[in-house]
Amino acid sequence: MSKRIRIALICSLLLLIAAHSALVAQQPVRPTGVKPAPANTARTAEVLAAANEILEEVSVLRSLKTLNPVKSGVKSRSEIEEEVIRNFEELSKPEELDVIGKTMIAYGLVPKDFKYRELMIRLLTEQVAGFYRPKSKELFIADWIELNQQRLVMAHELTHALQDQHFNLRRFEDWPRGDSDREAAIHALIEGDATGTMYNYQLKPMKTDITRLPNISIFADQTLMQAEKDGQKVFLSAPSAIRESLIFPYVYGVSFVQELVKKKGWDGVSRAFSDLPQSTEQILHFDKYASSEQPIKVRLTDFASFLGSGWKRLDTDINGEFGYFLILREFLETGEARKAAAGWGGDQSTLYENTRTGQLLLAHLSVWDSATDADEFFQAYARRTLKRYPQSRARKDLPANERNFQTPDGGTLIQLRDKSVLIIEGLPAEMDERSTKLSDSLWKQF
Repeated sequence: MSKRIRIALICSLLLLIAAHSALVAQQPVRPTGVKPAPANTARTAEVLAAANEILEEVSVLRSLKTLNPVKSGVKSRSEIEEEVIRNFEELSKPEELDVIGKTMIAYGLVPKDFKYRELMIRLLTEQVAGFYRPKSKELFIADWIELNQQRLVMAHELTHALQDQHFNLRRFEDWPRGDSDREAAIHALIEGDATGTMYNYQLKPMKTDITRLPNISIFADQTLMQAEKDGQKVFLSAPSAIRESLIFPYVYGVSFVQELVKKKGWDGVSRAFSDLPQSTEQILHFDKYASSEQPIKVRLTDFASFLGSGWKRLDTDINGEFGYFLILREFLETGEARKAAAGWGGDQSTLYENTRTGQLLLAHLSVWDSATDADEFFQAYARRTLKRYPQSRARKDLPANERNFQTPDGGTLIQLRDKSVLIIEGLPAEMDERSTKLSDSLWKQF
């Protein structure tokens, strides 16, 4: 999914702590249903003392020295929600949020009346239980959660504080537009590191650590079950692609860190903040990171002038393997989507809008590791299109490497050439006869 969710270090942490509690045979954390208790001096002192104690322990577990004290504050739910919203809006401009929503609509991942910003605020305020903010170097601690439950949250967030002191997390906040896949991969490193350290904090009394656990990503499905059990209504009602994007940096990020620690220890995790993962493919397949397999750079020329008056390019981005998995999985079975998205080599997508009619048009060009991988994706995307538009009309007079569908949202053209696939979706009916000319020009530019 292009322009992946930008939520910096504010995330659905408690949901995942609860989902993975079975791994370490501890009492699940249940943030919902706990009645807020008014803050008092004694409780505040107790919580802050625990934060200092946990910081020392996490520093040892993570092999990162505490360079500076971490400013901590115990806040009410309304205060933390206010901070969450402020942080979210500082990092996400309204026009960017609008483009994210329109991109998801164009891919058929959300309803056409979908409001992205409103949902994200409701999601973040439903699940947040404390967070570290790099801008102010401050840890916000919830006053409505019992201390024994809060300890895991503090272990996670204090790891972020240590990361910030050693690696400067603010360099990842103002991420350049156009490479959301790499942004998601780096976010997975940051969150996977903090989640892995949190697990080790929880596992320490049992004299074990994450290297002795099974691959943590296999427990991803438990997250939804735990969300239902804990009454996470907003999360459960969110579109599947958003839920999976929220989960990705934790579940797959900690699995990536788990492999990194096994191979190179925690020093290897620290070095990864200099030798950053370059794609979600590297997060999903550790061997791709270990072998330094780089994404292929793909460039789509701007063809707004070809579309005619009123058309404007809104955004360009990179879907990556995980993005294409989400796009395919919306209409195909999970296993089929995962298999078809594997073998990704590189891509670029571009979104256009007709400023008069509001019609959206997508073009995305992808390169795959082999001709077989490209054909598999080509066939899967054709099946996805038919699933998305059951009443679509498919042209019959086409070669085996081309599909053309007429859908309620316009024409969809899918072309396969060697190891590459070009897809154009939302072509206006009046452009149907010129679609081949457009695709030929894009292939030539590529």
